Amino acid sequence: MSLRAPIAVTVEVRAAGRRVFRLAENLGEDGLALERPAPFDIGRPVEIFFALPDDAEGLRLPARVEIRDGDGDEADAHRDGGGRALTFLAVGEDDRQRLRGYVKERLGLPEAPG
Repeated sequence: MSLRAPIAVTVEVRAAGRRVFRLAENLGEDGLALERPAPFDIGRPVEIFFALPDDAEGLRLPARVEIRDGDGDEADAHRDGGGRALTFLAVGEDDRQRLRGYVKERLGLPEAPG
């Protein structure tokens, strides 16, 4: 699991002609966590779209719905209507740099010497 930084942005989650909007609570290079579950089956591939603060372009990434640590077992997730964790399936290098930059800035991490 990568470092996660707090974030409060709207995330559009799409799959099979259906879309929902949820608020993200944290973000890392590997995925993000939602405040409330996205009503898609656990393990389901979805497409997500969100914009980082001060970033007009936004990110559109393939992801998979998962149970977030501490959410209970899979039966609870199905009963409650999906999962709160979205794991990125593929992230291009440019998008990875944008995600990394957000996390570093938000957490106040120093730049790596280069």
